[in-house]
Amino acid sequence: MYKKNFNRNFQPPLRKNIPRKNQYINAHEVQLITNEGENLGIKKREEALSMAEQEELDLIEINPNAKPPICKIMDYSKYMYDKKKKQKKGKGKARDQKELRFSPVIEQHDIDVRVSRAEKFLSKGHNVKLTIFRKGRQTYEQAREVMDKLLDIFKEYNTIEDSPKQEGRKLYITLKAEKKKDDKEKKVEKEDTNKSEEQNIAEPKKEKILEKIKEKRENQEK
Repeated sequence: MYKKNFNRNFQPPLRKNIPRKNQYINAHEVQLITNEGENLGIKKREEALSMAEQEELDLIEINPNAKPPICKIMDYSKYMYDKKKKQKKGKGKARDQKELRFSPVIEQHDIDVRVSRAEKFLSKGHNVKLTIFRKGRQTYEQAREVMDKLLDIFKEYNTIEDSPKQEGRKLYITLKAEKKKDDKEKKVEKEDTNKSEEQNIAEPKKEKILEKIKEKRENQEK
């Protein structure tokens, strides 16, 4: 069985974004957490290393900024695997937005190609940022003309920004991967809301009527 390296005198070079473990840890005292998640409070570094060694696990510094640093007894390989898995998941979310660039003097064929790509991205649930980038003597008016053409093409989609935003020589707007509701959908939604409100109003009235009928019957029986 592989034996963990707990040589107190061995100091390998630190690498960026890599947590200290075992001989890495240079604090004299640590806040120790067991592999099961139990907080054992403040322990001497040597004692914490010995406990990790007994379990054939690593002592990992999970919060170096705490005073004293927080360390946990666990398997280093598993810890790094889980960490990379979370980072990969986070990057996947960041890729949800796509960007397509246009020139103020772009040809109609090239617009059609990019529009087709944008529609595919939107259909797959991606937000799409449309960016007009000006070079040299290309004017804002030229960029705005192309942007207005794109806004007309994608008029059925909602946007993150209320209107196109200018940033240096860039003019952009971000399309949401959801279409605007048409008048028919809005009408149906409004009718459903009104029905719900009517039902909420009708229920108390119904209860009062039933109470009156009950009272009337009780009086007749008397």
